[in-house]
Amino acid sequence: MDINVDKLDNVTQRKYREFADEVERLLTVYQETDNKRFQMIKEKIEQTNGNWDKHITLNTGDIKEQVDISQLLAFEYCLATEKITQGKVSFESMLEKLFDGVKKFRIGNPIPGMDDECLYGKSIEDKSSIPVTTKKYRMVMRAGAQHLDYVSDGEITSAVFIYEKGMIKGFAKDELGNPINYPVDGINFTDLRRGQSLLTNLRQTAFHEWTHNSEKEIIEPTETNMEYEYQSEDGKTYRNYSKISSYVTCKTGETLKEPDYIYGTYINEKGEETRGFHYVGPDGNKRGIDTIKFDLQEHQLGKETCISTGLSTLEVMDNGKTKIHNIITEGFVEEIAREMIRAINPDVKDIDEQKYPEYVEIAKSVIGSRDGSLEKEGQGQTYADFLMHSSTLKKDLESRTVVLYNGSKIDGLHYLSNYAEKVQKGKTRKAIFFSGMEDVAKRLNLSEKQIDIVRDSNIWTKRELDEKGKETLRILLSGGKQENQDYVDDVIKEFTDILEEEKSFFHGIAEKLGYKSKTISTRELGMQTWEEQNDTSLLDDISDYISKKRGEREDNLER
Repeated sequence: MDINVDKLDNVTQRKYREFADEVERLLTVYQETDNKRFQMIKEKIEQTNGNWDKHITLNTGDIKEQVDISQLLAFEYCLATEKITQGKVSFESMLEKLFDGVKKFRIGNPIPGMDDECLYGKSIEDKSSIPVTTKKYRMVMRAGAQHLDYVSDGEITSAVFIYEKGMIKGFAKDELGNPINYPVDGINFTDLRRGQSLLTNLRQTAFHEWTHNSEKEIIEPTETNMEYEYQSEDGKTYRNYSKISSYVTCKTGETLKEPDYIYGTYINEKGEETRGFHYVGPDGNKRGIDTIKFDLQEHQLGKETCISTGLSTLEVMDNGKTKIHNIITEGFVEEIAREMIRAINPDVKDIDEQKYPEYVEIAKSVIGSRDGSLEKEGQGQTYADFLMHSSTLKKDLESRTVVLYNGSKIDGLHYLSNYAEKVQKGKTRKAIFFSGMEDVAKRLNLSEKQIDIVRDSNIWTKRELDEKGKETLRILLSGGKQENQDYVDDVIKEFTDILEEEKSFFHGIAEKLGYKSKTISTRELGMQTWEEQNDTSLLDDISDYISKKRGEREDNLER
């Protein structure tokens, strides 16, 4: 990936200089202190034959500077694995798993002609899959990074893409033929003025996506006691892995064809007038992008392969169809990515704590309490299980019986999953509370400036609210006014009650699953996050706003 530094603002230019210097410093340290393993990483990247991006290239005038970020990230990922698992997973073991499982690694965007074989779909057998190098892919897959499976040389492997945030020019045309640009998500490589440092952002993103590779297992049914299909205590039927016998890929030696896209009005498949992206088919009729099918070839694998995808399960419906059930795996992947960063840099302050907050809390509760219950293995065992044999952790959670408040029973895995599903669907008390904040703003007659301040406050991400937090929220909602104090206090009480209820669920996980209660570490108690640091500037904004309003009122009184 190339960055034209000359075209960026002064702050971003300075941060790129800091980024390049820090990467170079760390590479030098690792090379001097752990040269043998450092060279192992370098050799593995070379062996990918260009399928792993090596550098971010900084162009300043005629000078090109290559920042060897992939070598740094891969070395730190393997080193961090060894650290967080207390040596239960070695650097060398993770090195093999990483490069066996991730055959492609891109920073920026997929490369047409090289990455067409990577497809986005329901499975590697899905004939409606979308090549990642197409425009349609960027329209339907909105994430900033992705891990996905594909087949290379007859073996199931995976790719990890970290995308560039920005605007794709000339992405489509409107009905008059004018070009339309299209915004895509990812890391904003052209503006580093706000938020995380680029190095922390890349660490958190890469470690997260690589851990999706680590959680994946190829299951040998004859060598495992993991059931393919089982009935849980909640009466539902689940599958622990998928059976794959074929795969689809783009036709080799052919240029990938995609229609020109138009944004405007068209008649959809149901005969309804719809506004959105579409194209003109061979018959001259307008069609929605969901009807585009790429010319994919189907191939047979040498043998039926069984793939376990971490803590996810397939729920078998009454009609025989399946749906993905259980999304807590994202919490475990994200929690591990954060702990890896802290293992590399204990003083880090800019980890993004706002990704999957509830899922991460579930993962923390399970990891801490389960490790405490595994007296012989001790700390780091749950990390080790998830990274190398996630089916071990999954089987353990499934074996736990949880009795619900109404006396019914459910296994531990789906007890956690059902809560996560409520979060995803916006059905928790907190989600319902947040959905009603617009009415609160109207009742309090908040200005647009006040609404922005309230919306941007990190107080909404806190796990509990002390007296200082309550006072901050009181100021946020009242804007320093005395009116509506009773109503504001009622809103604060409801939010506090919600946090207590949520806290009770997370703290109760250990007991529900039959693990020992998690002990909060000194690091967790004393750690100040990037978001918490930003609260200071937020309170300054509130104070400035209130002072300004107070001054306006005094001016009016004088008049």
